[in-house]
Amino acid sequence: MKQREMDKLIKHFDQYFEQSDCLVLHPIVDDGYHIDVLLYKPNGKYPFWKLVTMGASDYKMPPVANSISQYNEYIMFVDESEDLNDKEIANWYRCKLVMIATFAHYNQTHITYGHSFEWENDDSDDEMIAAFIEFPQVVENVGILRCKLGMFKTVACLQTVLLNKNELDLLTKIGPEAFSEYLYPEEDDKKQHFLSEKRRSEKF
Repeated sequence: MKQREMDKLIKHFDQYFEQSDCLVLHPIVDDGYHIDVLLYKPNGKYPFWKLVTMGASDYKMPPVANSISQYNEYIMFVDESEDLNDKEIANWYRCKLVMIATFAHYNQTHITYGHSFEWENDDSDDEMIAAFIEFPQVVENVGILRCKLGMFKTVACLQTVLLNKNELDLLTKIGPEAFSEYLYPEEDDKKQHFLSEKRRSEKF
């Protein structure tokens, strides 16, 4: 990603998260598809961690009908109880987000709202086995969804939500539209499930 595009992307998220304190997490291994992650701390407006990819949109996805964009960057909201000041914990979330963000590139496919995918997990201590692609509905201004990086390049900024087996089973059972309502219920804010956690604190 060119420097001017990085500057525009950071300015975009600074504006919509209403803070300008992001830390840039660089990839441990650079295989040529370079994706950094912006880490924003919990603040008064949005009291949870915000992680954002910077570079996923270097991949132009194949066109599909009614597509939001051919370019994506990805957001993950993490429960504030997780200590992302700890480098090991922050790296766990960074790796999950980058794995999700590179899926379209390595599979030469198109990813957008309502899509989900799962992965093999050999770590018995890691209960997260899938991800759901959502709109970042918790951010009040819908302008966060699109970031114009150039005359011919507008990026869709989509949320990723980590899922355990129970949540994946629920998604399979009720479908993406109803699952989105489960993540962001309209009536009871206390039951919102849009935050990602390494181990889910609320069990079924």
